Amino acid sequence: MKETEAEKTGLVKREQLLSVKGRTRKTQIELAKKFGITDYPNSAGGCLLTDPQFAKKAKDLFEHTIKPTLNDTELLKVGRHFRLAAYAKFIVGRNKDENGIISSLALPDDLLMEVKDHMGPIALLRGSCDENVICLASSIVHRYSDAPKDEECSITIKNNKGLREISVSSIDDKQLNSYRI
Repeated sequence: MKETEAEKTGLVKREQLLSVKGRTRKTQIELAKKFGITDYPNSAGGCLLTDPQFAKKAKDLFEHTIKPTLNDTELLKVGRHFRLAAYAKFIVGRNKDENGIISSLALPDDLLMEVKDHMGPIALLRGSCDENVICLASSIVHRYSDAPKDEECSITIKNNKGLREISVSSIDDKQLNSYRI
């Protein structure tokens, strides 16, 4: 590497720097012990953008949102993500914890959906949504619930404007996969 500005000004001496490289933390752990440092973070999996699934979700967000918010980026970390239309993003919880996170990240204009009479996910529909998109999202919620797939079921839909119900059939897997991010 070329000499840095800090080296040129004498602030840093290259010969005193350690040769830490690669993914192993062995050298860092030994150095921490030498200085009596015992409370340091565990190694992590690295940057979320190196996870192919997360990267796809991030790319989709930046392709469809002019100014993503912190809330938008927090949603990338949870659930199954679907692009139902250029203007409509849909996130479906995978478990109780994710359902709670999705509910807590809902904005006033977002639609929160869940199956009325069966166990299942909480899902969030964000964007400008017409009835076709709402019905499509509802059929996805049905698909991931415990409701019988060969019967229609009621989906509750709520936001800051109130609560309503619609009855839908479950989406088939081929069609579902066409919307998955």
